[in-house]
Amino acid sequence: MKNLILRPEQPGRYHDMEELVREAFWDRFSPGCSEHLVVHDLRTSASAVPELCLAAELDGELAGGIWYARAALRHPDGSETPVLTMGPVAVRPDLQGQGIGSELIRRTLRSAAGRACAVIIYGNPAYYRRFGFRSASEFGITDSSGSECPAILVFPMGEVPSGAFDEGPVYQVTPEKVRAFDRTFPHRQKHLRSGQLFWVPPGPPPEDPLLKKSRELRDCASRFLKSSGILEAWESIGGAVRCVGSYRSDLMMKDRDIDLHIYTETLDPAQSLNALRALACSPRTRKLTYINGAATDEHCLEWHLQMADADGELWTVDMIQILAGSRLDGFFEDTTEAIIDALTPETRRRILELKAAAPDDAKICGIEFYQAVLAGSVTNWDEFQQWRRHRSPESLFNWRP
Repeated sequence: MKNLILRPEQPGRYHDMEELVREAFWDRFSPGCSEHLVVHDLRTSASAVPELCLAAELDGELAGGIWYARAALRHPDGSETPVLTMGPVAVRPDLQGQGIGSELIRRTLRSAAGRACAVIIYGNPAYYRRFGFRSASEFGITDSSGSECPAILVFPMGEVPSGAFDEGPVYQVTPEKVRAFDRTFPHRQKHLRSGQLFWVPPGPPPEDPLLKKSRELRDCASRFLKSSGILEAWESIGGAVRCVGSYRSDLMMKDRDIDLHIYTETLDPAQSLNALRALACSPRTRKLTYINGAATDEHCLEWHLQMADADGELWTVDMIQILAGSRLDGFFEDTTEAIIDALTPETRRRILELKAAAPDDAKICGIEFYQAVLAGSVTNWDEFQQWRRHRSPESLFNWRP
Protein backbone atom coordinates (compact mmCIF):
# COMPACT_ATOMS: atom_id res chain seq x y z
CA MET A 1 0.00 0.00 0.00
CA LYS A 2 1.41 3.36 -1.04
CA ASN A 3 2.16 5.96 1.63
CA LEU A 4 2.02 3.35 4.42
CA ILE A 5 4.82 3.81 6.96
CA LEU A 6 5.58 1.49 9.87
CA ARG A 7 7.66 2.96 12.67
CA PRO A 8 7.99 2.98 16.47
CA GLU A 9 5.23 4.72 18.39
CA GLN A 10 5.74 8.40 19.16
CA PRO A 11 5.14 9.34 22.83
CA GLY A 12 3.19 12.42 21.81
CA ARG A 13 0.62 10.22 20.08
CA TYR A 14 0.21 7.54 22.75
CA HIS A 15 -3.30 8.62 23.71
CA ASP A 16 -4.35 8.92 20.07
CA MET A 17 -3.19 5.34 19.55
CA GLU A 18 -5.11 4.16 22.60
CA GLU A 19 -8.23 5.79 21.18
CA LEU A 20 -7.63 3.99 17.88
CA VAL A 21 -7.24 0.64 19.66
CA ARG A 22 -10.39 1.29 21.67
CA GLU A 23 -12.32 2.07 18.51
CA ALA A 24 -10.96 -1.00 16.70
CA PHE A 25 -11.92 -3.46 19.46
CA TRP A 26 -15.06 -1.87 20.86
CA ASP A 27 -17.84 -4.49 21.28
CA ARG A 28 -15.81 -6.97 19.24
CA PHE A 29 -15.27 -9.73 21.81
CA SER A 30 -17.25 -8.32 24.74
CA PRO A 31 -19.29 -5.20 25.48
CA GLY A 32 -16.69 -2.45 25.37
CA CYS A 33 -13.08 -3.65 25.28
CA SER A 34 -9.87 -3.87 27.32
CA GLU A 35 -7.20 -3.88 24.61
CA HIS A 36 -6.52 -0.13 24.90
CA LEU A 37 -5.58 -0.65 28.56
CA VAL A 38 -3.25 -3.52 27.60
CA VAL A 39 -1.47 -1.19 25.16
CA HIS A 40 -1.23 1.50 27.85
CA ASP A 41 0.23 -0.93 30.40
CA LEU A 42 2.63 -2.52 27.92
CA ARG A 43 4.51 0.73 27.40
CA THR A 44 5.75 0.71 30.99
CA SER A 45 6.09 -3.06 31.35
CA ALA A 46 9.49 -4.75 31.53
CA SER A 47 8.05 -7.51 29.36
CA ALA A 48 7.47 -5.23 26.36
CA VAL A 49 9.65 -5.55 23.26
CA PRO A 50 9.75 -1.91 22.04
CA GLU A 51 11.60 -2.72 18.81
CA LEU A 52 8.63 -4.83 17.69
CA CYS A 53 5.91 -2.42 18.85
CA LEU A 54 5.10 -0.41 15.73
CA ALA A 55 2.60 2.20 14.61
CA ALA A 56 1.22 2.23 11.07
CA GLU A 57 0.70 5.63 9.46
CA LEU A 58 -1.15 6.21 6.21
CA ASP A 59 -0.69 9.62 4.60
CA GLY A 60 0.58 10.91 7.94
CA GLU A 61 -2.42 9.71 9.98
CA LEU A 62 -2.46 6.85 12.47
CA ALA A 63 -3.84 3.75 10.81
CA GLY A 64 -3.01 0.93 13.23
CA GLY A 65 -0.48 -0.64 15.54
CA ILE A 66 1.03 -3.86 16.82
CA TRP A 67 2.59 -4.78 20.16
CA TYR A 68 4.88 -7.57 21.40
CA ALA A 69 5.89 -8.78 24.85
CA ARG A 70 8.10 -11.44 26.38
CA ALA A 71 6.23 -14.51 27.61
CA ALA A 72 7.13 -18.04 28.68
CA LEU A 73 6.49 -21.73 28.28
CA ARG A 74 6.43 -23.27 31.75
CA HIS A 75 7.55 -26.87 32.26
CA PRO A 76 6.63 -29.47 34.91
CA ASP A 77 10.10 -29.33 36.50
CA GLY A 78 9.66 -25.62 37.25
CA SER A 79 11.88 -24.39 34.42
CA GLU A 80 10.68 -22.16 31.62
CA THR A 81 11.50 -21.34 28.01
CA PRO A 82 11.30 -17.69 26.94
CA VAL A 83 9.03 -16.95 23.98
CA LEU A 84 7.42 -13.87 22.47
CA THR A 85 3.75 -13.04 22.32
CA MET A 86 2.05 -10.65 19.95
CA GLY A 87 -0.99 -8.50 20.42
CA PRO A 88 -3.09 -6.63 20.21
CA VAL A 89 -3.02 -5.91 16.50
CA ALA A 90 -5.28 -2.96 15.77
CA VAL A 91 -6.38 -1.22 12.58
CA ARG A 92 -8.65 1.79 12.38
CA PRO A 93 -12.15 0.50 11.54
CA ASP A 94 -12.52 2.50 8.32
CA LEU A 95 -9.20 1.10 7.04
CA GLN A 96 -9.72 -2.55 7.95
CA GLY A 97 -9.55 -5.10 5.15
CA GLN A 98 -6.89 -3.17 3.21
CA GLY A 99 -3.85 -5.19 4.29
CA ILE A 100 -2.52 -2.88 7.03
CA GLY A 101 -2.82 -5.50 9.77
CA SER A 102 -1.19 -8.11 7.54
CA GLU A 103 1.74 -5.81 6.82
CA LEU A 104 2.23 -5.12 10.54
CA ILE A 105 2.23 -8.85 11.31
CA ARG A 106 4.55 -9.90 8.47
CA ARG A 107 7.05 -7.09 9.06
CA THR A 108 7.34 -7.75 12.79
CA LEU A 109 7.50 -11.54 12.45
CA ARG A 110 10.51 -11.09 10.18
CA SER A 111 12.11 -8.79 12.76
CA ALA A 112 11.34 -11.24 15.57
CA ALA A 113 13.49 -13.99 14.04
CA GLY A 114 16.32 -14.98 16.39
CA ARG A 115 14.82 -13.31 19.46
CA ALA A 116 13.09 -16.47 20.76
CA CYS A 117 12.13 -19.95 19.62
CA ALA A 118 8.54 -18.93 18.87
CA VAL A 119 5.87 -16.27 18.85
CA ILE A 120 2.82 -17.65 20.67
CA ILE A 121 -0.56 -15.91 20.63
CA TYR A 122 -4.25 -16.27 21.34
CA GLY A 123 -6.02 -15.79 18.02
CA ASN A 124 -8.34 -17.00 15.29
CA PRO A 125 -6.70 -19.97 13.51
CA ALA A 126 -8.56 -19.21 10.27
CA TYR A 127 -6.87 -15.80 10.12
CA TYR A 128 -3.39 -16.42 11.51
CA ARG A 129 -2.55 -19.61 9.61
CA ARG A 130 -1.83 -17.51 6.51
CA PHE A 131 1.16 -16.02 8.36
CA GLY A 132 2.61 -19.39 9.33
CA PHE A 133 1.01 -19.89 12.74
CA ARG A 134 0.24 -23.47 13.71
CA SER A 135 -1.93 -25.13 16.32
CA ALA A 136 -0.36 -25.28 19.79
CA SER A 137 -1.42 -28.92 20.08
CA GLU A 138 1.16 -29.82 17.41
CA PHE A 139 3.85 -28.80 19.89
CA GLY A 140 2.25 -30.13 23.06
CA ILE A 141 1.54 -26.61 24.27
CA THR A 142 -1.40 -25.93 26.58
CA ASP A 143 -2.84 -22.92 28.34
CA SER A 144 -1.55 -21.92 31.77
CA SER A 145 -3.87 -24.40 33.50
CA GLY A 146 -2.63 -27.34 31.40
CA SER A 147 -5.69 -27.57 29.14
CA GLU A 148 -5.60 -27.69 25.35
CA CYS A 149 -6.82 -24.47 23.76
CA PRO A 150 -7.57 -24.19 20.01
CA ALA A 151 -7.05 -20.42 20.17
CA ILE A 152 -3.37 -20.76 21.16
CA LEU A 153 -1.25 -20.56 18.01
CA VAL A 154 2.49 -20.94 17.49
CA PHE A 155 4.80 -19.29 14.95
CA PRO A 156 7.95 -21.44 15.26
CA MET A 157 11.35 -19.79 14.83
CA GLY A 158 13.43 -22.67 16.18
CA GLU A 159 13.04 -25.82 18.24
CA VAL A 160 9.82 -25.37 20.22
CA PRO A 161 9.42 -27.45 23.41
CA SER A 162 6.13 -28.50 24.94
CA GLY A 163 4.85 -26.60 27.97
CA ALA A 164 2.13 -24.40 29.43
CA PHE A 165 1.86 -20.98 27.79
CA ASP A 166 1.97 -18.03 30.19
CA GLU A 167 1.48 -14.72 28.41
CA GLY A 168 2.31 -12.77 31.55
CA PRO A 169 0.46 -10.40 33.90
CA VAL A 170 0.42 -7.42 31.55
CA TYR A 171 -2.38 -9.06 29.55
CA GLN A 172 -4.39 -9.97 32.64
CA VAL A 173 -6.25 -6.73 33.26
CA THR A 174 -9.15 -6.64 35.70
CA PRO A 175 -12.64 -5.27 34.99
CA GLU A 176 -12.10 -2.67 37.74
CA LYS A 177 -8.95 -1.34 36.04
CA VAL A 178 -10.69 -1.28 32.66
CA ARG A 179 -13.59 0.75 34.05
CA ALA A 180 -11.24 3.24 35.70
CA PHE A 181 -9.16 3.63 32.54
CA ASP A 182 -12.26 3.97 30.36
CA ARG A 183 -13.27 7.03 32.34
CA THR A 184 -10.32 8.89 30.77
CA PHE A 185 -12.01 8.55 27.35
CA PRO A 186 -15.27 9.97 25.99
CA HIS A 187 -18.29 7.90 27.05
CA ARG A 188 -19.28 5.22 24.58
CA GLN A 189 -22.30 2.91 24.76
CA LYS A 190 -21.55 -0.80 25.14
CA HIS A 191 -23.55 -3.37 23.15
CA LEU A 192 -24.08 -7.11 23.38
CA ARG A 193 -23.38 -9.14 20.23
CA SER A 194 -24.00 -12.81 19.45
CA GLY A 195 -20.28 -13.36 18.92
CA GLN A 196 -19.60 -12.29 22.52
CA LEU A 197 -21.51 -15.19 24.07
CA PHE A 198 -18.38 -17.11 24.97
CA TRP A 199 -16.44 -14.15 26.31
CA VAL A 200 -14.61 -14.75 29.58
CA PRO A 201 -13.84 -11.76 31.82
CA PRO A 202 -10.17 -10.70 31.57
CA GLY A 203 -7.83 -11.78 34.33
CA PRO A 204 -5.94 -14.84 35.53
CA PRO A 205 -7.79 -18.13 36.12
CA PRO A 206 -9.38 -18.06 39.60
CA GLU A 207 -7.58 -19.90 42.40
CA ASP A 208 -10.27 -19.42 45.04
CA PRO A 209 -12.24 -22.74 45.22
CA LEU A 210 -15.63 -21.00 45.07
CA LEU A 211 -14.68 -18.81 42.10
CA LYS A 212 -13.03 -21.77 40.40
CA LYS A 213 -16.20 -23.86 40.76
CA SER A 214 -18.25 -21.03 39.28
CA ARG A 215 -15.90 -20.61 36.31
CA GLU A 216 -15.82 -24.38 35.68
CA LEU A 217 -19.62 -24.46 35.49
CA ARG A 218 -19.58 -21.53 33.08
CA ASP A 219 -17.02 -23.35 30.92
CA CYS A 220 -19.35 -26.38 30.89
CA ALA A 221 -22.19 -24.08 29.83
CA SER A 222 -20.07 -22.71 26.98
CA ARG A 223 -19.24 -26.19 25.74
CA PHE A 224 -22.91 -27.13 25.90
CA LEU A 225 -24.02 -24.04 23.96
CA LYS A 226 -21.38 -24.55 21.28
CA SER A 227 -22.46 -28.15 20.68
CA SER A 228 -26.23 -27.79 21.17
CA GLY A 229 -27.20 -26.24 17.83
CA ILE A 230 -29.21 -23.55 19.63
CA LEU A 231 -27.30 -20.57 18.22
CA GLU A 232 -27.36 -21.92 14.67
CA ALA A 233 -31.11 -22.55 14.90
CA TRP A 234 -31.92 -18.97 15.81
CA GLU A 235 -29.41 -17.43 13.44
CA SER A 236 -31.00 -19.41 10.58
CA ILE A 237 -34.02 -17.07 10.80
CA GLY A 238 -31.97 -13.94 11.38
CA GLY A 239 -32.26 -13.98 15.16
CA ALA A 240 -29.76 -11.92 17.14
CA VAL A 241 -28.86 -13.96 20.23
CA ARG A 242 -27.98 -12.17 23.46
CA CYS A 243 -27.13 -13.66 26.84
CA VAL A 244 -28.32 -12.34 30.19
CA GLY A 245 -28.36 -13.65 33.74
CA SER A 246 -25.71 -15.63 35.58
CA TYR A 247 -23.97 -16.99 32.47
CA ARG A 248 -23.39 -13.52 31.08
CA SER A 249 -22.34 -12.06 34.44
CA ASP A 250 -20.05 -15.01 35.28
CA LEU A 251 -22.04 -15.76 38.44
CA MET A 252 -23.03 -19.39 37.85
CA MET A 253 -22.88 -21.58 40.95
CA LYS A 254 -25.07 -24.71 41.05
CA ASP A 255 -27.93 -24.41 38.57
CA ARG A 256 -27.38 -25.53 34.98
CA ASP A 257 -29.57 -22.72 33.65
CA ILE A 258 -28.85 -20.42 30.71
CA ASP A 259 -30.92 -17.35 29.81
CA LEU A 260 -30.95 -16.23 26.18
CA HIS A 261 -32.80 -13.36 24.54
CA ILE A 262 -33.35 -13.60 20.79
CA TYR A 263 -34.35 -10.54 18.80
CA THR A 264 -36.26 -11.00 15.52
CA GLU A 265 -38.00 -8.56 13.18
CA THR A 266 -41.26 -10.52 13.45
CA LEU A 267 -42.80 -12.93 15.94
CA ASP A 268 -43.88 -15.87 13.80
CA PRO A 269 -44.39 -18.99 15.95
CA ALA A 270 -44.48 -21.29 12.93
CA GLN A 271 -41.18 -19.94 11.59
CA SER A 272 -39.54 -20.22 15.00
CA LEU A 273 -40.83 -23.73 15.59
CA ASN A 274 -39.50 -24.77 12.19
CA ALA A 275 -36.08 -23.32 13.11
CA LEU A 276 -36.14 -25.29 16.36
CA ARG A 277 -37.27 -28.51 14.69
CA ALA A 278 -33.83 -30.16 14.85
CA LEU A 279 -33.56 -29.31 18.54
CA ALA A 280 -37.01 -30.74 19.23
CA CYS A 281 -36.08 -33.98 17.47
CA SER A 282 -32.64 -34.34 19.06
CA PRO A 283 -32.24 -37.44 21.27
CA ARG A 284 -30.58 -35.13 23.81
CA THR A 285 -33.75 -33.03 24.19
CA ARG A 286 -36.02 -33.93 27.10
CA LYS A 287 -38.58 -31.15 26.81
CA LEU A 288 -39.40 -28.11 24.66
CA THR A 289 -42.30 -25.88 25.72
CA TYR A 290 -43.71 -22.68 24.28
CA ILE A 291 -45.78 -19.71 25.50
CA ASN A 292 -47.23 -17.21 23.03
CA GLY A 293 -46.96 -13.70 24.41
CA ALA A 294 -46.89 -11.93 21.04
CA ALA A 295 -50.15 -10.09 21.73
CA THR A 296 -49.12 -8.97 25.22
CA ASP A 297 -47.26 -5.82 26.26
CA GLU A 298 -44.05 -7.88 26.37
CA HIS A 299 -44.23 -8.74 22.63
CA CYS A 300 -42.38 -12.02 23.05
CA LEU A 301 -42.50 -15.77 22.54
CA GLU A 302 -41.13 -17.93 25.34
CA TRP A 303 -39.30 -21.16 24.49
CA HIS A 304 -38.09 -23.35 27.34
CA LEU A 305 -35.69 -26.17 26.50
CA GLN A 306 -34.38 -29.01 28.63
CA MET A 307 -31.45 -30.72 26.91
CA ALA A 308 -28.63 -33.02 27.99
CA ASP A 309 -24.99 -32.29 27.25
CA ALA A 310 -22.41 -34.83 26.04
CA ASP A 311 -21.94 -36.08 29.61
CA GLY A 312 -25.66 -36.56 30.17
CA GLU A 313 -26.02 -33.52 32.45
CA LEU A 314 -29.38 -31.79 31.97
CA TRP A 315 -29.45 -28.09 31.10
CA THR A 316 -32.40 -25.70 31.12
CA VAL A 317 -32.29 -22.97 28.48
CA ASP A 318 -34.87 -20.18 28.65
CA MET A 319 -35.05 -18.65 25.17
CA ILE A 320 -37.13 -15.48 25.14
CA GLN A 321 -37.84 -14.33 21.58
CA ILE A 322 -38.43 -10.57 21.65
CA LEU A 323 -39.68 -8.30 18.90
CA ALA A 324 -36.80 -6.07 17.81
CA GLY A 325 -37.48 -2.43 18.62
CA SER A 326 -40.17 -3.20 21.17
CA ARG A 327 -40.35 -1.84 24.71
CA LEU A 328 -38.13 -4.57 26.15
CA ASP A 329 -35.47 -4.45 23.42
CA GLY A 330 -32.19 -4.30 25.36
CA PHE A 331 -33.83 -3.69 28.75
CA PHE A 332 -32.57 -6.80 30.52
CA GLU A 333 -29.22 -6.71 28.74
CA ASP A 334 -28.64 -3.19 30.08
CA THR A 335 -29.55 -4.41 33.57
CA THR A 336 -27.09 -7.29 33.29
CA GLU A 337 -24.30 -4.95 32.15
CA ALA A 338 -25.07 -2.58 35.03
CA ILE A 339 -24.75 -5.49 37.46
CA ILE A 340 -21.41 -6.50 35.92
CA ASP A 341 -20.11 -2.94 36.20
CA ALA A 342 -21.21 -2.73 39.86
CA LEU A 343 -19.54 -5.97 40.94
CA THR A 344 -16.38 -5.96 43.02
CA PRO A 345 -14.34 -9.05 43.95
CA GLU A 346 -15.94 -8.93 47.41
CA THR A 347 -19.56 -8.66 46.21
CA ARG A 348 -19.00 -11.29 43.52
CA ARG A 349 -17.83 -13.75 46.13
CA ARG A 350 -20.69 -12.86 48.48
CA ILE A 351 -23.25 -13.53 45.74
CA LEU A 352 -21.69 -16.90 44.97
CA GLU A 353 -21.68 -17.79 48.68
CA LEU A 354 -25.41 -17.06 48.88
CA LYS A 355 -26.10 -19.14 45.79
CA ALA A 356 -24.06 -22.01 47.22
CA ALA A 357 -25.98 -21.81 50.52
CA ALA A 358 -29.41 -21.86 48.88
CA PRO A 359 -31.31 -25.19 49.11
CA ASP A 360 -31.38 -27.06 45.82
CA ASP A 361 -35.19 -26.90 45.66
CA ALA A 362 -35.40 -23.17 46.43
CA LYS A 363 -37.08 -21.06 43.74
CA ILE A 364 -34.98 -17.92 43.76
CA CYS A 365 -34.36 -15.62 40.81
CA GLY A 366 -30.72 -14.73 40.27
CA ILE A 367 -31.49 -11.03 40.36
CA GLU A 368 -32.71 -11.45 43.95
CA PHE A 369 -29.18 -12.39 45.01
CA TYR A 370 -27.71 -9.47 43.08
CA GLN A 371 -30.14 -6.91 44.52
CA ALA A 372 -29.72 -8.26 48.04
CA VAL A 373 -25.93 -7.91 47.94
CA LEU A 374 -25.48 -4.81 45.78
CA ALA A 375 -28.41 -2.77 47.12
CA GLY A 376 -29.24 -4.43 50.44
CA SER A 377 -25.68 -5.09 51.66
CA VAL A 378 -26.68 -8.65 52.60
CA THR A 379 -23.68 -10.71 53.75
CA ASN A 380 -25.03 -14.18 54.66
CA TRP A 381 -27.90 -16.62 54.16
CA ASP A 382 -29.83 -15.61 57.30
CA GLU A 383 -29.72 -11.96 56.29
CA PHE A 384 -30.80 -12.90 52.77
CA GLN A 385 -33.87 -14.76 54.01
CA GLN A 386 -34.85 -11.81 56.18
CA TRP A 387 -34.26 -9.35 53.32
CA ARG A 388 -36.36 -11.49 51.00
CA ARG A 389 -39.32 -11.54 53.39
CA HIS A 390 -39.47 -7.75 53.51
CA ARG A 391 -38.74 -6.73 49.93
CA SER A 392 -41.44 -5.88 47.40
CA PRO A 393 -41.74 -8.43 44.55
CA GLU A 394 -42.39 -5.58 42.12
CA SER A 395 -38.99 -4.10 42.90
CA LEU A 396 -37.16 -6.87 41.04
CA PHE A 397 -38.34 -5.99 37.55
CA ASN A 398 -37.29 -2.34 37.61
CA TRP A 399 -34.22 -2.63 39.83
CA ARG A 400 -30.85 -1.72 38.41
CA PRO A 401 -27.66 -0.95 40.39
